[in-house]
Amino acid sequence: MSFSINSVTAVSDKPALDALLLEYYGVIVKKFVAAGGPPLYSPEDLKASFWPNLHKFLPPTGRLMLVNDARGKLVGCATLQQARPDAGELKRLYVRPEANGHGLGRALVEARIDAAREMGWKTLLVNAIRGNQDMLRIYEKIGFRFIDHFPEYSDPIEVADYFIYMQYDLP
Repeated sequence: MSFSINSVTAVSDKPALDALLLEYYGVIVKKFVAAGGPPLYSPEDLKASFWPNLHKFLPPTGRLMLVNDARGKLVGCATLQQARPDAGELKRLYVRPEANGHGLGRALVEARIDAAREMGWKTLLVNAIRGNQDMLRIYEKIGFRFIDHFPEYSDPIEVADYFIYMQYDLP
C-alpha cells in the first residue's frame, strides 16, 4: 500500500481530521491514565482545543503534516509548532492502526525535521507520555536525547510529571 505525506496550509476536510484527532486523543488519554496521570481531559475536550490553535501548526511558524493512503483516506498526522525563535516543538504524532508497520511514524518525524531546517530552527523539542515506548523508540533511533522538562513546554504544567522530554539539535 502506498501513502502520501503532505504539509498543508489549510484543512480541506475538517470532519476527517476531527475523526482522526478524536481517535488520537482517545489513545493519548488511555496512555496518560496508564502512566498514572489523572483523567483531567476527555478526548472530546482535547480535540476541541485543537481548532482554536490551528494557526500555530500552519506556516509560517508551524506545520501540519497529513498522511493519506492510496484511496485518499486520512490515516495519520503530526504537528510542528514554534517553541522559541530558534526552536520548534513536535506534537500530535499519530498513525492509525491499519497504516502501522510502513514506517510512517518515522517518516512524519523526518518530515518535521526537514521543515524545521527549512524554517532555520536549530533545535527540536518533544515530550512523550511515560511508557509510550513506540514513540520513544522512534525519537531515540533518529538521535533525540533525553533532557529535563523544557520551559517552552506547551501542555498544562499539571501534567508535566507524566512525560519524558527529548531534544534534537539540527545539524
